[in-house]
Parts: sequence; C-alpha cells; structure tokens
Amino acid sequence: MTEFSSAVLFGVLGEHLAALIAPINGEAALGALCGALVYFTTTQNLPMWNRLAFFLTSAVMGYLCAPAITDFQLHGIHPFAYPGPAGFAGAGLVVTLMLAAIRRRTGALRDKPPGDRDA
Repeated sequence: MTEFSSAVLFGVLGEHLAALIAPINGEAALGALCGALVYFTTTQNLPMWNRLAFFLTSAVMGYLCAPAITDFQLHGIHPFAYPGPAGFAGAGLVVTLMLAAIRRRTGALRDKPPGDRDA
C-alpha cells in the first residue's frame, strides 16, 4: 500500500472505531468489570472455565443492568445515583442470584417424586 492509501484506510478505521466506542458508558463499564473481577477472584473453588464464563456473564450483565439499578428508588431515595457503583453491584448480583435460583430449582426437583416433575 502506498502511504496515502494507508493513511486514508487508518483514518476511516479510526473514525468508525470512535463512532462505535462513543455510546459506551465508561463509568458503568468500569464498575461492571470491577464487580466481575471481584466475583472472579472470590470463587477460587470453581474450575477456571466456570470462573471465566461467570466473569464474562457478570461483566456484560452488570453493564446492561446499570441503567435499571441507577433508576431504582427505595422510598424516594436513589441508593445508586451513579452508573459506576450500579454496574459494580449489578455485576456482583447477577451471577449470584441466578446460581441461587438454579440451585433452588434443582433442589425442588430433587425433592419431588419422578412422576410429579414438570421439567
């Protein structure tokens, strides 16, 4: 490639990359990544592939749940007024709540006789 065409190519790529990154909320993303990292480091009894899957799930869902957690009100008080702490809390809660729900569901299935199961 000539210098001119490579400069044009990198200019266009840089412009499109900036357009893709612009709508990302940096505070919520950083909070979600920190919350997912805390979850990753505290679950050392799980295999590495489980921890990585939970890390990714926690980070993505923490980021996606941050706006809803930020809008949450409890008796007129916003416990999380900023998206960073909301992403952190969301990342910590998402996998924990889902694992508790799954364990509760499988425990309930184990308690029923085989003919009464709906799954």
